[in-house]
Amino acid sequence: MLKHIPNLITAARMLLIPWIALALFDARYAEAAVLFAVAVVSDGVDGFLARRFGWQTRLGAILDPLADKAMILAAMVALVAAGLLPLWLLALLLVRDLGIVAGATHYNFFVHDGFVPRPLLIGKLHVFLVAMLILVVIASAWQGWVLDGLRDALMVLVALTTVLSAYGYYRQWSALPRKGAAV
Repeated sequence: MLKHIPNLITAARMLLIPWIALALFDARYAEAAVLFAVAVVSDGVDGFLARRFGWQTRLGAILDPLADKAMILAAMVALVAAGLLPLWLLALLLVRDLGIVAGATHYNFFVHDGFVPRPLLIGKLHVFLVAMLILVVIASAWQGWVLDGLRDALMVLVALTTVLSAYGYYRQWSALPRKGAAV
């Protein structure tokens, strides 16, 4: 039963997503900051527990990155709608995430049943940087802090890791065996 703890944490994080988005859409930035920070910490905790105790499951390997994508995209949509982040950055993230989900789905159903993509270090760095960008933007809106330089630097790093991680996943998948190939 203990091996399901990381998946339960991931499910709880997924339940926070609508509350984070609603808080952002309603400009309740203090609430959004706390909820988003809890979600980010829970992402680290579930991954740590899964690796530390060998509680990795196929379900967790699928749900965890989907929860990350949903959490980030929901927050990004709300922040773009509020005029706090540019639309081009959201579009870039959407293209990357849709490409990753489409690629993994295609590979799973048409090439190798049971495929779960391995997370890449650049992908983990990307998620971390996007989360930090979102927290900086929320904190700036909540406290009125002028963090434009930090925000802009994070936006550049996020754009860079978006492209590099998309390319990394493409390279990872292009190296995988194709249907009918000897494995």
